[in-house]
Amino acid sequence: MLPLVLFGGCSKVPKAKPNVIYFLVDDLGWTDLGCYGSQYYETPNINCFAAEDVCFTNAYAACHVSSPTRASILNGKYPATLSIN
Repeated sequence: MLPLVLFGGCSKVPKAKPNVIYFLVDDLGWTDLGCYGSQYYETPNINCFAAEDVCFTNAYAACHVSSPTRASILNGKYPATLSIN
């Protein structure tokens, strides 16, 4: 991609939109991945993703049960508003 030439001779390369990969895994603890410190499970491909890109270190689950949490992810609403619990 060619840089855009702006006024005053400055050039700026437009940033590409980021790609997002969302892993939804049931019963995965935060210490079950090598990139978060696990020495028991071998997760070389996820470790590679983590080394090259972004790792999230703070998260929130909409519910302590997996089914309402998945429903919340899919529709963007709290499980209580859907009568799912």
